Amino acid sequence: MSTDAVVALSGLVASFLSGLLGIGGGIVLTPLLLYLPGLAGAGVIPVKIVTGLTVVQAISGSAIGAWRHHGYGNVSRRVVILMGPPAAVASLIGAVASRDASDAVLLVIFAAFSFLTALFLLIPVRTADVPAADVVVRRPLAIVVAVVVGFFGGMVGIGAIAFILAALVYVLRVPTRAPIGTSLAVGMFGAIDPLVGKAATSQVDPPLAVIVVLTALVASPIGAWVSVRTPTATLLRILAVVVILAGIRILLSAFAEAR
Repeated sequence: MSTDAVVALSGLVASFLSGLLGIGGGIVLTPLLLYLPGLAGAGVIPVKIVTGLTVVQAISGSAIGAWRHHGYGNVSRRVVILMGPPAAVASLIGAVASRDASDAVLLVIFAAFSFLTALFLLIPVRTADVPAADVVVRRPLAIVVAVVVGFFGGMVGIGAIAFILAALVYVLRVPTRAPIGTSLAVGMFGAIDPLVGKAATSQVDPPLAVIVVLTALVASPIGAWVSVRTPTATLLRILAVVVILAGIRILLSAFAEAR
């Protein structure tokens, strides 16, 4: 299998999960691009190029998924406007800082976000039904979350959207389906600046990035359609399994890099 085919297949899977679970897809795309090429007999994709492609997926998958979820009434504009800009600034700083970070450090950050997100997602979720337009959060706490998640998400190229979702549900106490679409919209803000930073530091492969965008156009709306027809608790449990498996695989790679 060629590298292009591997990227296309990985992009389809990641973008479907992006629309389904309210994540950027990078938390799935990263391990797929790191390990699937070797299994398929394709060329190895460098870690920094992988992080660049995950930023591209985060923007394209998040934008399309957020648009679809907005149509379903699952996006809080108030929260997006509050958290989006600080996440964007922090993500740019993180993306530029990642240029001088070792592959092992980037992989450990990714694994840490995965495990922490999974831990949050295993906590019982609130079930009260509140329209996205009526969602209210603690502003200072929301900004702090956006900055911290944005910086480290910018470093590893995933926008840490899965963690934004967990933070909205369990830290900021946003109920029901609103966090899914809202996390995609906030993550889209947080992914734009990292794309600029990684592109400026030659961490984005243009031909492969085009493939990732095209797969997002196909798979992310399908994931969003399935999402609104699936119980919220089920979606969160699926997401917990996805991120912890990704975290375990990435952590093993980090140990290998450190050696």
